Amino acid sequence: MANEQHTRSASVRPRAEHDRSAPHGDPRDVLARLTRGTDRAGRVTHTEHLPPRNGRHAHWPDRIRPEVIEAVRRTGIEHPWEHQARAAAHALDGDSVIIATGTASGKSLSYLVPVLSTLLDGSEAPNGRGATALYLAPTKALAADQRRAVAGLAAPLGTAVRPAVFDGDTPVEEREWVRLYANYVLTNPDMLHRSLLPGHARWSSFLRALRYVVIDECHTYRGVFGSHVAQVLRRLRRVCARYGAEPVFLLASATAAAPGEGAARLTGIRPVEITEDTSPRGETVFALWEPPLTEYEGERGAPVRRTATAEAAELLTDLALDGVRTVAFVRSRRGAELISLIAQDRLAGIPAPRIPGAHPDTAPHPGPPPAPDPWAAHETDVIPPTGAAPDAGEEPSAVAGPGPGVAPGTVTGPGTGVRPDAGAEPGKGVRPDAGVEPDTGVEPGKGVGPDPGVPADTGVLTDIGVTTNIGVTTNIGVMTDTHVGSGSHAEPGTGVGSEGAPPTGATGSDLAGRGAPEGAVPGAGRRGGLSSRIAAYRGGYLPEERRALERALHSGELLGLAATNALELGIDISGLDAVLITGYPGTRASLWQQAGRAGRAGQGALVVLIARDEPLDTYLVHHPESIFATPVESTVLDPHNPYVLAPHLCAAAAEIPLTEADFDLFGPETGSLLRKLEERKLLRRRSTGWHWTRKERAADLTDIRGSGGRPVQVVEADTGRLLGTVDAAAAHTTVHEGAVHLHQGRTYVVRQLDLEDSAALVEEASPPWTTMARDTTSLAVLDTEAEVAWGQARLCFGSVEVTNQVVSYLRRRLITGEVLGESKLDLPPRTLRTRAVWWTVTEDQLDAARITPEILAGSLHAAEHASIGILPLFATCDRWDIGGVSIALHPDTLLPTVFVYDGQPGGAGFAERAFHTARAWLTATRDAIAACECEAGCPSCIQSPKCGNANDPLHKRGAVRLLTELLRSAE
Repeated sequence: MANEQHTRSASVRPRAEHDRSAPHGDPRDVLARLTRGTDRAGRVTHTEHLPPRNGRHAHWPDRIRPEVIEAVRRTGIEHPWEHQARAAAHALDGDSVIIATGTASGKSLSYLVPVLSTLLDGSEAPNGRGATALYLAPTKALAADQRRAVAGLAAPLGTAVRPAVFDGDTPVEEREWVRLYANYVLTNPDMLHRSLLPGHARWSSFLRALRYVVIDECHTYRGVFGSHVAQVLRRLRRVCARYGAEPVFLLASATAAAPGEGAARLTGIRPVEITEDTSPRGETVFALWEPPLTEYEGERGAPVRRTATAEAAELLTDLALDGVRTVAFVRSRRGAELISLIAQDRLAGIPAPRIPGAHPDTAPHPGPPPAPDPWAAHETDVIPPTGAAPDAGEEPSAVAGPGPGVAPGTVTGPGTGVRPDAGAEPGKGVRPDAGVEPDTGVEPGKGVGPDPGVPADTGVLTDIGVTTNIGVTTNIGVMTDTHVGSGSHAEPGTGVGSEGAPPTGATGSDLAGRGAPEGAVPGAGRRGGLSSRIAAYRGGYLPEERRALERALHSGELLGLAATNALELGIDISGLDAVLITGYPGTRASLWQQAGRAGRAGQGALVVLIARDEPLDTYLVHHPESIFATPVESTVLDPHNPYVLAPHLCAAAAEIPLTEADFDLFGPETGSLLRKLEERKLLRRRSTGWHWTRKERAADLTDIRGSGGRPVQVVEADTGRLLGTVDAAAAHTTVHEGAVHLHQGRTYVVRQLDLEDSAALVEEASPPWTTMARDTTSLAVLDTEAEVAWGQARLCFGSVEVTNQVVSYLRRRLITGEVLGESKLDLPPRTLRTRAVWWTVTEDQLDAARITPEILAGSLHAAEHASIGILPLFATCDRWDIGGVSIALHPDTLLPTVFVYDGQPGGAGFAERAFHTARAWLTATRDAIAACECEAGCPSCIQSPKCGNANDPLHKRGAVRLLTELLRSAE
């Protein structure tokens, strides 16, 4: 096999449709222009040059149908890359395979070619459907994008391949056709869980012929969400076996550590690993960027850096002026809106080129911005609640219908589900954008929603693990670090709440008459000039709006886009020249996924990681080896978590009665959990096995995305217009009475939050303040599962119960962050049973560290904040996935104690990972605090964006001495 640089990438689509009239420019030159001037040059802390890579090609296996090879050739691909051919050969041999190669390496074609060849064979069966395939994507947008790709590739094959999307956007009248005639069904795990598996008898002809299950972007299935999906896949294997099918699993993943092990935990089957990327790649210039300090002071007089949001908006503006096609990834929906609005404002007076993609050389430079940049000055914190990751958002479902009192047809625009925060940095005031979309397509009223008569409390207690949608809150909400008692502080975790990638399905002319005018780009600047080629992309938009944005970016009509991580996944947006990453996305896997969105067509690419003002980002931009010399993380998930397993055992029993033969499939906890489910009269044992005994649907016992219940609909009180939805777990902190809410550049104030009807009524207003919820948190140790002696100190891991209640909110002046007042709230408490890691110290150790009673609470509190901020470097999590509590005398340990816990029921594996890497984790925490140049603590070291008691008390030097003594004892 020869080594050569190909002129075409072996992916699914040709690139000819993209306009290429704009000169891309060498990425080194683009970076040089961005850093022109002494004030800009000093912001780059490190530049990494990733050299171009030649590709190695091969030949498709002989068993691939020639018609399929010819269809691939019509896209301009003569030969596959070597890793594509290897994956196809294993798939045809009946081996499950995971392809873990870089972005734009042609993973889709790796599995599509053997799948299409097999479907073509099956079309020759008497019923025309002798073979079927199921495609699972974490987002509806990705499934819709793949359907378009498959339809285009398989067009020369006629009707032999019939791809169809089956999700919450699929009209009821089309679902029957999909079930009876489609042989390549594209869906998501939620529809599999709630619709296809419970109705498996109606899908019997499809399941009987099922040959392949494709799991795309499988690295997004991590934490509790990934654990749920793992059990859904075990249920799928069990149902398929009932019909005599044993499908081959084909998994595609971003580069990951030990991908085979992660895939085995996900599917229960050990696959063949394909990890060597043999595709070509252009040069990538990767810059680490730290915004400068401002003259403003934050909480406790701490120095404040210019926000990453303001930096990203400025760089996006400059890149647009230079004709560089760019996506700016941002952690929050609000941040995406702000970046696009700032860039549009600065570009409004610049004439746009007549031809999309043309370099605006003749356009005058705008010079100074038309108005002072308020976002550059100060960020006030709002309190989000948590992906998993894969746009951790406020919108967990695809319910697009109006809420209480809303007339049909009044849905006119997206909602953000978050409060404005005067330029607050992404990730500090909304649920994190971690990559898994919560609006997955399960749309009540279309055959897959819960029965109206299902009682809220099914009788399943938390001690067996069933906690979602049965009367027990699954998220405590990311609140603030609030005073719990004397010397006690808490920083809640938030669980999985990733922003949804767009619900999609229709394309092209389907938009006509559905709220988006044909050809319009939603959210693009309306003041003319280059502003019309800048837009935002996030969860909360209507399906047709997000489809239009995807087409505009793909075609080159858009020059710049501010997007949440909904675009991190494999949606085809090839042809980008630059990527701005506004804040570390939580994992190295996500970082490289976002970086890989540029240069996909083979050209050079510029990537800029802009640090937020918090410990982990600051640490990374000054320790580039943590990014460039460290492998990506392993996928963390625990399918045997009893909080996850119990509801799936109920669902499996409702599908087919459970027997002892199923114990190996579902895991070692199955037998004991079945006995508990019997005791609760959820299952009944008969001679044929364990049976589901309730009238309601067993699949409704759990929400696999952990959204914690029905989404709260945000409704404009005076008009009844639906603005959007907010995750139930986020409602207490984001749409409480009096909260400020941002929607498409307009500001609203919440008039009323009705938790019973899941609705928040808002009215348009422009108050000169932003709001931040405050809460109280207490933690009780339920069980200590592991304990390690560090001298006199103790490092422990076990089960805890966290009780959290939002009690008030602060009004803070825009720009300065000055507290204007506090208003009480009367909201119910939330309880979370989860896993935690904690450490204790003794009086002697405190004396050795010179920690007096006066600074003890502040020292513990500062160490807690910093350790939460650094943990994502050691576990596949985001700081919003975890919470913490510090207390000078905990009633269960009777010692000064710091807890860090998972923000998901039953745990997500993050605290356990922290326990096993505690020495390295806490060493990095101490080093990060000690290395910060501030005097008494700042957002770059010990201040937390989640702290609800104004980051008080904190003692920086005490935290360093305390951690030093703790680690000395561990030696």
